[in-house]
Amino acid sequence: MNTNVDQFTQWLDEHNGQTLSIQKGEHETGSKDVLDIDLISLELQSVEVRSANQNTQDDYLPSEEVILYGKGYIHGDETRTPLPDNYFEIPLDESFKFHSDGNEIKIETEKALYRISTN
Repeated sequence: MNTNVDQFTQWLDEHNGQTLSIQKGEHETGSKDVLDIDLISLELQSVEVRSANQNTQDDYLPSEEVILYGKGYIHGDETRTPLPDNYFEIPLDESFKFHSDGNEIKIETEKALYRISTN
């Protein structure tokens, strides 16, 4: 595990049991422009870091992913839908960057930008 992943999971561990607000913005292909923003709230119960199978030739699969377990909701226009399986995955790639600013962190990958904060 690299240092950024360690810092990321440490921040999450420090906020275990709290409700997190997650904003996920997907990058336009080949650009840093954000096309779509999803808003999620999750009561963090546990965190798992899963490494991808290194035998795969599929570039679509992340090298690692951080899985946030807990009861959560996807927030839409005047709607609130439960997360289907009570977890939220954050795939990490080689370009993964982590920045912490107290009660908020920013995670940037080639495909998306995540802002995670405590309520």
